[in-house]
Amino acid sequence: MITAEPDYKLLYEQAQQKLEQTEQKLRLALLDANELRRKLFGIRSDNRVKKHLEGQLDLFPLGATSEDIQNSEELTAGEAQRLNQEQDKQGEKRLKAGRTRMVLPDGLEREEIIIDPQGDLTDYKIIGQEVTEILVMIPASFKVRRIIRRKWALKDPVNSDAKGVLIAPIPSRTIKRGLFDESVLAHLLTSKFVDHLPLYRQKQMFERIGMKIPPATLTDNTNAACKSLEPIYNALKREVLTNLYLQIDETSIQVLENSGKKGSSHKGYLWAYHAPADRLVFFDYCPGRNKTGPEKILKDFSGVIQTDGYNVYQSLFEKNQSIYHYFCMSHIRRRFDEAVKYDSERASWAVATIGQLYGIEKEIREHTPPLSEGEIVEKRMTQSLPILTQLHEWMQGEYPKVLPQSPIGKAIGYALPLMESMRLYALHGDLQIDNNQIENAIRPIALGRRNFLFAGTHETAQNAAIIYSLFATCKKHDVNPQDWLLDILRTMNDPNYEGKFSDLLPNRWKLN
Repeated sequence: MITAEPDYKLLYEQAQQKLEQTEQKLRLALLDANELRRKLFGIRSDNRVKKHLEGQLDLFPLGATSEDIQNSEELTAGEAQRLNQEQDKQGEKRLKAGRTRMVLPDGLEREEIIIDPQGDLTDYKIIGQEVTEILVMIPASFKVRRIIRRKWALKDPVNSDAKGVLIAPIPSRTIKRGLFDESVLAHLLTSKFVDHLPLYRQKQMFERIGMKIPPATLTDNTNAACKSLEPIYNALKREVLTNLYLQIDETSIQVLENSGKKGSSHKGYLWAYHAPADRLVFFDYCPGRNKTGPEKILKDFSGVIQTDGYNVYQSLFEKNQSIYHYFCMSHIRRRFDEAVKYDSERASWAVATIGQLYGIEKEIREHTPPLSEGEIVEKRMTQSLPILTQLHEWMQGEYPKVLPQSPIGKAIGYALPLMESMRLYALHGDLQIDNNQIENAIRPIALGRRNFLFAGTHETAQNAAIIYSLFATCKKHDVNPQDWLLDILRTMNDPNYEGKFSDLLPNRWKLN
C-alpha cells in the first residue's frame, strides 16, 4: 500500500496561520495590559508616563516625583521650625526650674573649645566666661568637651555706645541643655535599635569604662533624640505615600499599661509601609490591630497595595476604588508546604507549581543584561499567567473534594479567594510576587522584642517607630546607621545649614 506524500505546502501555510493567530493574541493581550496599566499606574498625571517604542508597553515609574518631594519639603521645614521653638521653650523651663544636672567625672579627658563673639573685639576685654560641659563618646572611651564662652566687656564703656558685654551664643544641640553630645545619642540609638542592646545593658557597658549614668538619664535622652528626628520621619512618611505601589504588614510590640497593676502590659502594633520602587520604609505605631491605623495613613493614597491575607486588609480595601489590592504568594505557598505531610499528592503539586512561578522570577532577577520593565511584563504574561490560571482552576476543582478543616482544605481555602488578584503582579515589572521584602524590614523589630521586651508608654512605642523607620531605610540603601545618624543630628542643629530636610534621608545622604 502506497502512502500519500504529505502536502508540505499546506502544512506550512497552516503553521504560518497559527503563528499569525498567536502573534495577534499576544498583541491584543499587550494592548489590554497597557490599558489596565495606564488605569493603575497613570493615576495622577500623564507626565509620569515615559515615551515608549512602537509595539512596547508604556512605562510607568512607581517612585515619588520631584514635585511630591518638594511639597513634602515645605511641610517638613515648618515642622522643624516649630520643633526648634518647642525645644527652646523646654530648655528655658529646665533653666527656670533650677534642675541639677549630673556632674561629669573629673577623671575624664577634657577638650576645650573656646567660642568668642564674631566681629571686631579690639575695644573689648575678657571679664569672665560661661562653661558648658557635654559628654562626648569615642568608641570604647568617653571624654568631656568643655565649651568655654568667654565674656568680653568694653575697655572704655563710658565713651562708647556699643553693647557693654558680649558673649557668643551656645552652639545648638539636639537636646537643649542636655548632657550628651550627638555622638553619644547616635551610639545609644544604634546600639538599642540596630544591635538590640537594651539601655540597662548599655549602662553596664558604660560602667565598665568608668562612666556611671543613671537609667533615667539614658531613657530620657534616648526618647528626646528619637523625638528630634520627627521632621525627617515625617518627610520619609510623605515620600513613601507618594509612591504608587506599597507593601504593608504589621508586627506586635508590648507596651506597659498605666493601670496600676504591676507588670501589666498592652499588645500594640507597628504597621510597616514599604515602597519597593524607592526602597523606603516607615513604621506607624497603633494601640490595636484593627483598620483604624492604616485607614488614617492611607486616606489619600491611590495605587497598588500588596499584603498578606489578614482580613482587615480585605475589609479596608475592597470598596476603595482608588486602591488595587493583591496578596503574597509566599504566604500561599507556606500553607501548602505545611500541608505536605498530611496530603502529599495535592500539597506537593501545589508547592511545585508555585515553584515554577518563583523559577520565572529567578530568571528575571538573574538575566544579563537586566530585563527592562516592559520585557519583565511580557515574560510574566506569556509564562506566569498560564501557570496562575492553571493553579487557580486546580484549586476550584479540588476544594470540594477535601475536608475544609483539614490542612490541605485550610490551605486551599486560604488561597482560593486571593488567586484572582494575584494576576495583578504580572502587569508591572516593579510589582513583586510576594511580601518578603517588607518581612525582612520587620525582622529587626522581632529581634529587638526578644531583648528589651516592651516599650514604656504608647509615646515611646511611636518613638521606636520613628527610629526603626529611619534605620530600616538605611539598611535598604547600605548606609551605616550610626554614621548617618551622627551626621544628620549635627547637620539639623547647624544654623548655617540651608539644604533640604529630604536630602538628609538615608537614600539621598549616601549620594551627597
